[in-house]
Amino acid sequence: CPGASDTQVLRLAASEGRWLLTFDREYGELVFARAVPPPPAIVYLRQGPYAPEWPARAILDLLPQAGWVVGHLVVVSGRSVRRRPLPAA
Repeated sequence: CPGASDTQVLRLAASEGRWLLTFDREYGELVFARAVPPPPAIVYLRQGPYAPEWPARAILDLLPQAGWVVGHLVVVSGRSVRRRPLPAA
């Protein structure tokens, strides 16, 4: 969806039941502060000094834990993984 707004991307992910993988922290604000309906999961990869393959490895590590990810905003950094429950859609 080139040119789509962040709100449009969230709504599309929610309507298609897809996880949203992003480097953009503003999706959390849209969901929590502006009450835009969330997708099943948002995985926010914090930018930092890491190897180019790190984002792919981080996502692959989360896939077997889908039950732990769904229903949450998951913040992944080079040192930690934390999650916050998403508001009900």
